[in-house]
Amino acid sequence: MSISWYCAAVIDENVSDCPAQEHWAELAYIRGASGREFSTAVANLEPVAS
Repeated sequence: MSISWYCAAVIDENVSDCPAQEHWAELAYIRGASGREFSTAVANLEPVAS
């Protein structure tokens, strides 16, 4: 039996590289059982039946 799990956080983050003009994006940070973390736009996430 294998158990898979993940932790996720959704934040609004200023992704602009120019301090004079902010650009905000809603990002999801996801960490799997391996400990590796990745980020993606929240719009890229899809629910999965368990």
